[in-house]
Amino acid sequence: MGDIKTIIYLTDNSLDEKVYITCRDWLYRAAGEHKIVSVSQKPIDIGTNVCVGEIGRSGLSIDLQMKAGLEKVDTKYVAIAEHDCLYTREHFDWEPTDDNYFWYNDNCWLVQYNNPKYPEWNGMYSHIGKRRVQSQLICTADKLREITEKKIAILSDSNWMELYPTGRIGEPGTNHLSRTRELLKREKVRHLWPQVKDYITKYGAKDFKTKLPNLDIRHGLNFTGPRRGKKRTFNLPYWGEFKEIIYENSKTN
Repeated sequence: MGDIKTIIYLTDNSLDEKVYITCRDWLYRAAGEHKIVSVSQKPIDIGTNVCVGEIGRSGLSIDLQMKAGLEKVDTKYVAIAEHDCLYTREHFDWEPTDDNYFWYNDNCWLVQYNNPKYPEWNGMYSHIGKRRVQSQLICTADKLREITEKKIAILSDSNWMELYPTGRIGEPGTNHLSRTRELLKREKVRHLWPQVKDYITKYGAKDFKTKLPNLDIRHGLNFTGPRRGKKRTFNLPYWGEFKEIIYENSKTN
C-alpha cells in the first residue's frame, strides 16, 4: 500500500441525502488505513471534521475549504475526495511516482443519477478521457499547500470575483496559458497576470490509471454542470448497474 495518505473530503452540504449516504459509505470502504479529514460548511461526522461555516459555493470557497483541510494534514501525500464521487481502495492506495507533479486518475466514469431533461439516460455511465479534475487528484501535501495559497490569492481579488465568480483558472497543473490569457485582457484584472502566469506555468500534471474505475455522479447540482462522454454503458465492471449501488447503500440508513 505504501505510505498512509490523508484523504481530504470536501462538501458544501448541498447534496441529495441518498447520494450523500451512498458516497459516504463507499468512502469508508475505500479509505482503508488512510486518514480522512472532512471539510464541510455544516458539521458532519466523517473522519476529523473541519467546519468552515456557510461560505457558499464558488471557485474560491472550494479552495478555502481545501486550505482548511490541508492545515490538518500530517502525511506526505493527500488524495482529494468530493462528496458526489465513489472511490475504490485501489485509487487511494496508488502512490505518485514523481513528487513534482499533480496526478489525476484517468479511470473515472461519469454516471447520470438525475437529469429531468434526459431521464432515459439516468443510470448511464460514460467516460471522457484525459479529464483532469480535482476529485481524482493525488499529490504531496506540501505541493498542494503551495499552489492552493496562490490560487486563493488570485480568486479572492475583488475584481476577479466580480468577473469570474466560479474561478475559471483550472485545477493544479492542468490549465494552458493561452486559454487564460484572454481572461486577463480585461482591464480590471490585468494586474493579476504575473500571479496567474506563475500559477499556470510553474506546475505540471500527469495521469495515472487504476484498474478499477471511480465514479463521478452527475446529480443536477454539480459545480461543472451536466456532462456525458461518448463511451457509454449501463453496466460497468466492478460497479454493475447504478440503481443497485444507490439502493443497496441507502436502504440500510
